[in-house]
Amino acid sequence: MQREDGSNVWCSTNWRRSVFRSRPSLVIGVLDITERKKAEAAEREATSLMQRVLDACPSPTRMSTIEGETLYANPASRELYGDRPHIADYYVNPADREILVSTLLDKGSIDDFRVRQYCSDDTIFWGSLSARLIDFQGKKVIVSNATNINAMIMAQQQTRQANNRLTDAIESLAEGFALYDKDDCLVLANSQYRKMHAICADVLVPGVNWFDFLRVTAERSQFRVPGDKIDEWLAERARDRREYRQHEFQHADGGWFFVSNSPTREGGFVVTRLDITERKRAELAAKEADDLVRRVLEASPVSIQMTRAHDGKQLYSSPATTRLLGDVVGALDHFASQAHRDEYIERLLRDGAVDEFETQLKRSDGQTFWCSISSRLIDFHGEQVIVSHTHDLSDRIELQKQVEHQREKLHQNEKLSALGGLLAGVAHELNNPLSVVLGMSLTLKETSVDAKTVERADKISKAAERCARIVKTFLAMARQQPTRATNVSIDEVVSAALEVVNYSIRSSDIQLMFDLEPDLPAIWGDPDQLSQVLINLLVNAEHALHHWEGPRKILVSTGRHPECGNITISVTDTGPGIAEEILPRIFEPFFTTKEVGAGTGIGLSFCHRIIQAHQGTIEVETMPGGGSTFVVSLPASDRFVETSGPSDDEPENSAGLSCLVVDDEREVADLIAEVLMRDGFTVVVARSGEEALTQLRKRTFAVILSDLKMPSMDGRRLYNYIADYHPAEVDRLAFLTGDTISPDAQVFLRATKRPYLEKPVKPIELRRFVSGLVVRQA
Repeated sequence: MQREDGSNVWCSTNWRRSVFRSRPSLVIGVLDITERKKAEAAEREATSLMQRVLDACPSPTRMSTIEGETLYANPASRELYGDRPHIADYYVNPADREILVSTLLDKGSIDDFRVRQYCSDDTIFWGSLSARLIDFQGKKVIVSNATNINAMIMAQQQTRQANNRLTDAIESLAEGFALYDKDDCLVLANSQYRKMHAICADVLVPGVNWFDFLRVTAERSQFRVPGDKIDEWLAERARDRREYRQHEFQHADGGWFFVSNSPTREGGFVVTRLDITERKRAELAAKEADDLVRRVLEASPVSIQMTRAHDGKQLYSSPATTRLLGDVVGALDHFASQAHRDEYIERLLRDGAVDEFETQLKRSDGQTFWCSISSRLIDFHGEQVIVSHTHDLSDRIELQKQVEHQREKLHQNEKLSALGGLLAGVAHELNNPLSVVLGMSLTLKETSVDAKTVERADKISKAAERCARIVKTFLAMARQQPTRATNVSIDEVVSAALEVVNYSIRSSDIQLMFDLEPDLPAIWGDPDQLSQVLINLLVNAEHALHHWEGPRKILVSTGRHPECGNITISVTDTGPGIAEEILPRIFEPFFTTKEVGAGTGIGLSFCHRIIQAHQGTIEVETMPGGGSTFVVSLPASDRFVETSGPSDDEPENSAGLSCLVVDDEREVADLIAEVLMRDGFTVVVARSGEEALTQLRKRTFAVILSDLKMPSMDGRRLYNYIADYHPAEVDRLAFLTGDTISPDAQVFLRATKRPYLEKPVKPIELRRFVSGLVVRQA
């Protein structure tokens, strides 16, 4: 009961029978329990507070017996686990609880015991259990707290996966990677880093100090560090190891590495190494190549330059370019024509390349010159650049002029050779009938007793002799050598020419004047050919004055060249001169400015050919309206010739000697036979080589005269037959021929060394020739 004063008493009543009284008495006991009531009230309040705290606690908390009976479970625990009757039903693996209980019985407590359990919805989760073993109401009970650590487990797994991925990534790097902590100790290093430090890989383990590791690398000569300089080298390396920096190192074995240092947030640093050996070698090779290219460009005589396409600014000029164009700033400075450069740039931008673009540029001295430009358009540092080569065409143009001149001369020579061959063929065909005309006229002159007939025969023979000289001149030009060279007086040449043209010139009302230097040395040459040259020059001068209204004069002068000492013959006319456009062609065969039928165009070409054969020159000096001068220059003779020439006396009579004449031309053979029979020869005429062989089988002859060119068996085959079957007759064989120009005839005559006489022949020449053969055999 509670008293009015608030105290509490515990009362008890009990009827008892007293031994002294007969009736029971009421015994009332009163015990002051105020303090106890206070204690009970405090305990109830504490229990209520604890209940409220546990019920409000978000962490699942439970009290259970050792056997697994739940004594208390707060709402969070019931929400997590539900209302399973037995604790063991919460475990995925019941044996896990046995481990938990066994640990508690052994140690009295356990923390973070991780186990898989069932949620209230039967899903499985990872739980972290912390438990204590306590006494409660005289029993051992377990008070436990559970935490769902699924998220933490997942995070740890993800962290491990991330760490594994990071480790794999670091291992997969081509670069070497190492992480050092704030104490300079190695945390990790990938295999590439270890490979790059293969010589010291045994000390490269986690925890090794960076300085200790570097010292080993220096001591083992991984780097080129002298033994007494290792400490200085380490100190230098240590200064900025925790600052971001990049540098290149070379190992002692020649390998190159690009090394980067980067600080970490924890105070350590990361080292990455990249093997750049191949790059360094490539750079070295490129540098050597660049040096080589530069040296080649500097030493090359070729003009090479680089210019920007849009403004022409010069980026590079080889020394050859500087020598050629000077030290210019841009391409616009050395183009002579802006229009040419615009055309050149347009083609280059369109096609990307230009080959042999010919234009005029300006040299360093300002003079213009023709050149050829070849170029390519390239991309250089993001802009279009022209790489070009300039070739000076001055030498080539000069060479082309020389080649054209030589080609023209060669063309002239070829035409002259063709003309010579043509004329030689014509001359050969004329030789046989001309021989008959000349021989018969001279024979008629010798045998006739009528003065008038002798006079006529003399004129015929002179004309025939002139024709013969002309024919021989043609043959000489075809052979490109004089036919009968001797010391010739230049005055005799002039006199012989004047005999032919003097009347024609004077009858054309042209004044012919002379300026002949006396006592000039002789010329070594053919007088007939030289006279023919002078005749052609005088005839051309006469033609030039035919319709000329100005002075009509021709001057023939001789003298000596003031420099080379040659003998010169000049023919000057006062006519209209030679036009500049035809001047280069005047010595060209068949080229003529005369009307059709008035000229053949072969006169001056003959003159040119004859003078060339005499080792001389012929040139022309002319001025429109001022006349023309042809100057022939010939070397003076340095040869001695006996003054006593061949005698004109008749050869001795050859009575009793026999001669075989072999010629398919009947008139020629008969003429030769007649001339020789007059000298006493017994002459047998054979019309062919076969007929000659028939005569040789019958008898022997003192002299055998044969033509070279005959149908069927010619003179060559006849010679071979005589050499084989009548060798004694070979020394008596000689040839009369008009074909000494062909290569076959020349080779044959040189090889056999047999005497020969060229047609047409005079009777006196034939007699001397045959007389010489007879004397030689004697």
